[in-house]
Amino acid sequence: MERRNFLKLPLAALAVPGALLAASGGPAQAVPVSVLAAAPASATRALKGAANGGDDALALQQLRSLKADWYYSWGSKCTIATNPAFVPMIWSANALIAGNAIGDVISQLPATRTEHLLSYNEPDHPGQASMSVDEAIRLWPQLQSTGLRLGAPGTVNAASPWLDEFMTKAKRANLRVDFMTMHCYASPNVASFLTKVAYLHAKYGRPVWVTEFAVADWSATPSRPSRYTGVEIRSFMRDAVVGMRAMPFVERFAWKTRAPFDPIMGASALFHTNGQLTETGRLYASL
Repeated sequence: MERRNFLKLPLAALAVPGALLAASGGPAQAVPVSVLAAAPASATRALKGAANGGDDALALQQLRSLKADWYYSWGSKCTIATNPAFVPMIWSANALIAGNAIGDVISQLPATRTEHLLSYNEPDHPGQASMSVDEAIRLWPQLQSTGLRLGAPGTVNAASPWLDEFMTKAKRANLRVDFMTMHCYASPNVASFLTKVAYLHAKYGRPVWVTEFAVADWSATPSRPSRYTGVEIRSFMRDAVVGMRAMPFVERFAWKTRAPFDPIMGASALFHTNGQLTETGRLYASL
């Protein structure tokens, strides 16, 4: 579906995954409307977040310049601030076993007052958490022991076979997963992106956090950087945020930034090398 036709859809239609899939030419039957009744609706306004792994004054300046409602650092320790709100993450099995991540989360609760806990970061990727489903399931009760709302592992994409196996085994073991998390790096096609968000909710019947999203050109190289322009990326960002906030099951989202000289995603960068907001960063701060 072209962008101009997507923008003509009423916001109520965007809140129903089947309607969105049908409008984009996808299989509407893949998203049964009955799923919506089974999933708790979130607040009507999805909260804007940020991901920042820094621990210094510049990181704090960057975080606050985005006017984010919440942030995470891919770690269990709050390293920048508790305002905006910090959400901890158990990044991997090693963080849980050798890094005392659960201890970090619990000991900082009086300061963070968080109600949420993010889990394994791309366990289906050999360069990230790199975990088997069985290992993830075996360790999951430790995450449950915190009593916090638990986000499903953030896999490489929403249609990950790893995630499907994890959710199947979690259900079989009567383990608790309170919301889904999602990563998406693709072309600036807002209809395709929102279809993926709708799919994730409909398949598992839970609220969704889009913890990493941006425009990426995976064929880019240092000699031929991203083919996508800043205008295209900012148009995608604006429409994606409008679309997510029209979906009652989307609770939170966070744009993922890289260095502006990165050939794949540099055009999506929120900050210049000196830490100041790019034009794209200024747009995100305004949303």
